[in-house]
Amino acid sequence: MKHKLRNRIVGNSFIIILILSSITLYTVFSSLELAQSIELLLKNNLFLKRNIWENLEKTQQYLTGYLLAKNSESLKEYIRYSSFLNDQIKALNKEIRKDELLLLEKNLASLLREYLSASEGAVKAKRGRDVSTYVNLYEECKQLEGLIQFLLTRMNTLYLDGVLQAFTGYRKILNTILLFNLLLILLAFLLSTLLMIRYSFMISEPLERLSNTVEEMERRNYHSELPPYEGNDEIGTLHSAFSRMQKSIREAFEELQRKAELERKLLEQQMHVLDYEHKLKEAELLALQSQINPHFLYNTLSAGWQLALAEKDEATAEFLEKLADFIRYVLRPSNRFVLVSEEIECARRYVWLLQLRFKDRFQFEWEIAEGVFLYQTPALLLQPLIENAIVHGLHDLENGGKVYISVQIRAPYLEMVVSDTGKGMEKEEMEKVLNAAHAEATHPSIRIGLYNVVRRVVLATSGKGKVHIHSEPGNGTLVQILLPLESAP
Repeated sequence: MKHKLRNRIVGNSFIIILILSSITLYTVFSSLELAQSIELLLKNNLFLKRNIWENLEKTQQYLTGYLLAKNSESLKEYIRYSSFLNDQIKALNKEIRKDELLLLEKNLASLLREYLSASEGAVKAKRGRDVSTYVNLYEECKQLEGLIQFLLTRMNTLYLDGVLQAFTGYRKILNTILLFNLLLILLAFLLSTLLMIRYSFMISEPLERLSNTVEEMERRNYHSELPPYEGNDEIGTLHSAFSRMQKSIREAFEELQRKAELERKLLEQQMHVLDYEHKLKEAELLALQSQINPHFLYNTLSAGWQLALAEKDEATAEFLEKLADFIRYVLRPSNRFVLVSEEIECARRYVWLLQLRFKDRFQFEWEIAEGVFLYQTPALLLQPLIENAIVHGLHDLENGGKVYISVQIRAPYLEMVVSDTGKGMEKEEMEKVLNAAHAEATHPSIRIGLYNVVRRVVLATSGKGKVHIHSEPGNGTLVQILLPLESAP
């Protein structure tokens, strides 16, 4: 199952390369065959023209010089070049054959032997001072030289005709070779195109179906079913992992809805037995506490989807485990105080989920004093502030930004601070949020998480807790929560 897609792509490329290599080899071997034929003819022509012809001229030249002047240097050179000619005679054809060139070679060899015999006789007669004999033999050498040169010219002509005929033959089959090459190239193009279309469809189609399912989940349609995929490859592994993740998230949200419905019914029962003021305060606190920000649910689902694409089942399991821990923390009794250490751990889980989705786009800096962990605080104060900083402050910034979280002791208060380097808030918007401390304040349509934090701090501390907001458009936002230390054990 491993690397199946890669093996398909490699196999497709290998077939295309094999076809193109066949085309190239066919052309190369055809060209080499022609080149070898022409090279052989040219070598034979060169052998006749450069070697035999030149050695014959040199032999005749130094023979004439010796016979005229009886110069020892001329005799020495005559002997050297005549030896060359004698060696070259051995390379010529000596048999009778039907080929005209071979017959001419045989005649050339006979004439060269006669020429060398006559020239050697002339040299001996010269040494014996037999004037009439070496004169007659010298004239015979000149006649033989003329015949040999004529024969060489004829043979050169035949060799050149052979080269021309070979080239003409190649020209005749050149069109056939070009047509065959063109057909092979066209075949390679069509085959590679079909293979690429097939494999691109096999890869892109299941990914497109997976993308459509993810878009449905982004629109909060968690019951959208992912079409089945039968392949046993990397996409099949991704498909199975995403299906399991989708099922786990759907079950988690169904459980969340059941618990929310149960809390609602319990809240209704409590309102009948409590006095009006107590019921109003507790109902508002429970309602604010039980709210789960839809943007957070969307963000966690998107992170889970990205994780399934990038990781294997172990990482998905880790993601779902942290998500379950977070939901479990949220679904505890809403009218509760928790240890600061638990609240910080909840915020850290949320930051881990954010970093899973956005990687290093946002930076988080923590400053936690050592002495704060055993104090108590209303639950779910830090997480909504961090979410508000990301969603409303930094999300639209191209380069991300930084979120600073601090928990310190500022006697007589426990101080919690969340600040960001985002786009900030308008003064009118800050006033609307801070008005949440008043019972008659209306629920805002934006920054619900920040509104809930302000309202719950006031309700949980009976008005002793304080919330301050410092912000300017373009210069970030700082939210400071001050809780009275006497609320701690």
